[in-house]
Amino acid sequence: MKTPRTWLAAAIFTAAVSLAASATASPALEASKVRDEITNMHGKPAPDLALKDWINSKPLTLADLKGKIVVLDFWATWCGPCLAAVPKTNELQRKYADQGVVIIGVCAVNGGEQMAETTRKHQIEYPVALDAGTTISAYKANSFPDYFIVDRQGRLRWGDIVNADVEKAIQALLAEK
Repeated sequence: MKTPRTWLAAAIFTAAVSLAASATASPALEASKVRDEITNMHGKPAPDLALKDWINSKPLTLADLKGKIVVLDFWATWCGPCLAAVPKTNELQRKYADQGVVIIGVCAVNGGEQMAETTRKHQIEYPVALDAGTTISAYKANSFPDYFIVDRQGRLRWGDIVNADVEKAIQALLAEK
């Protein structure tokens, strides 16, 4: 027979494990010289997207995507790590599209003339568009690839997350329903 102390100890242990699990539910953030500026944007309405030359989609706006989770993948055509991430990003788009997740590749202006060819050559399946000159700076993306997550309400939830934690961020927002 369990005593009240045993029940209390079990309850405290369960609560501690649950608290530890929820504390690790958020994705890790990249270290960055603009980390504080990006962190200050968290929880606020995400900056508008100023994008052009859409591929794999009609033009999209965050207003159009309200109610969906949006992953912004800031990339460049000349960025080796960006291109190496394409298969995983394609996989994430396929895995979560029917759950209301939209991935948008925001291509840097520098090298942007190669966007269509790079998209075809690397078989990018998700929507991509060229920065019209203000989106990358509005988000303070300062390296490639950089991933920013916009929640269903249109708020920037996490900016410049660790690349390996993109799926963790998606799962955390899906769990909020």
